[in-house]
Amino acid sequence: MSQPDNAAENAIDAAGHGSGLNFPQTRISSILEAGLGAVSYILNSIWIILVMIIVVNVTMRYVFNVNNVWVEEVQWHLYAVGFMFGIGYAILHDAHVRVDAMAANFRPATRAWIELFMIALILLPMSYIMVSYAIPFVELSYRRGETSSAPGGLTHRWMIKSVIVLAFAYIGIAAFARLTRVTSFLFAFPRSLPHRPN
Repeated sequence: MSQPDNAAENAIDAAGHGSGLNFPQTRISSILEAGLGAVSYILNSIWIILVMIIVVNVTMRYVFNVNNVWVEEVQWHLYAVGFMFGIGYAILHDAHVRVDAMAANFRPATRAWIELFMIALILLPMSYIMVSYAIPFVELSYRRGETSSAPGGLTHRWMIKSVIVLAFAYIGIAAFARLTRVTSFLFAFPRSLPHRPN
């Protein structure tokens, strides 16, 4: 096998096993992560509901020749809710995608500094901007009484649009909790950390 193929396999292997670090808990991160964890537990039921709706929709379409537009729109919206909150869930559990093939070779302090700057300069400002722009977007939809453009589609479109606000607020809170843990490691407990067990 050629050398580039070996490099690709090493990168895939590193990504599969992950190389996250367990930064120390803080009082703030413990409270925030407990609250977000409870929300995540409830939101995980979306996938069960989605599978049930898909099964019912397929049965209605191919067995009874009945097709409801609003049922298909509910499926799309549930996908959106699951994936939007899934971003925050990945941040909360440090399960988001990163270049582990490179990160695994960095010292814990170097990785902590990279994470601190990425959270403080990209993730938190992005969350703030998205929430601040999405609130008027949702308000306008609510005032107009916006509905689906498809005949027989869902009403109250503002409800699904409000997921943008809620999901990015969730992402921002998860990022802030992570930031407190990183700063605790860098400034309060400056010592090497073990890799998270696989």
